[in-house]
Amino acid sequence: MLTRELREYAETPDRFAPIPEGSSVTRYEDARVCFLQGEEWGSVSAVSVEADEVEQLVDQVRGLARSRNYVWWIGPSSRPADLVDRLQALGFTEPRDRAGTLHAVALTEEPRASPPEIAVTRIAAFDDWAAAHEVEWDAFETPPERREVGRARARDDFEEAMAVGVPVGFLARLDGKPAATAMAVPSERGVYLIAGAVAPWARGRGLYRALVRARWDFAVARGTPALVTQANPWTSYPILARVGFEDVCTIRRLEDPGR
Repeated sequence: MLTRELREYAETPDRFAPIPEGSSVTRYEDARVCFLQGEEWGSVSAVSVEADEVEQLVDQVRGLARSRNYVWWIGPSSRPADLVDRLQALGFTEPRDRAGTLHAVALTEEPRASPPEIAVTRIAAFDDWAAAHEVEWDAFETPPERREVGRARARDDFEEAMAVGVPVGFLARLDGKPAATAMAVPSERGVYLIAGAVAPWARGRGLYRALVRARWDFAVARGTPALVTQANPWTSYPILARVGFEDVCTIRRLEDPGR
């Protein structure tokens, strides 16, 4: 059942993400905005201002941002109602990842079990962490220069994740070979799914569904049996719909190139 709390969580998951002590992730939040950011990324959500306050809020976020790489996530509860148009008038554009529209979805019923030939484990060793990122980079055709940056940060990122417990990583193997990966961000309302990726050679074998099931089991074990995510309509959304995820709302994403 999609409760009001779960719908709110699916639309604005950053508001409910844990920020453990020692994490490189920070959150600025007040009644007007939620700005979650890491070392090289940021996301702005839960915007609620008057129409004549939009430009002022943009300036405020620019002053808070650690990196140029941040995106505004705009859902149906955002204010003003024409926020997308107002941001575009200020020069905001479609994000560089070209995912300008996402579907917020939620799952509250147990999905099917994983295919028996797929082994999914929770990442607890650096070798698995590194292998998972290689799978992710292959899946998204990440350019060599960004892979090198990621490899240079990998040990620090792994150690932080293990120390603070967020994000929780999963690695799926097919015939003993790393084939897919995904992460989970737990909260009191459920688990937010991020970073799902399947190696090109392994697609069509049920790996994405297996990773959903693994994270469902993780959510149930925590006592928060609900999954939410914001899915690309052309890639993950059709799979999630077949798994049993229900639509919550549509999210628009815009990047601020002016910072």
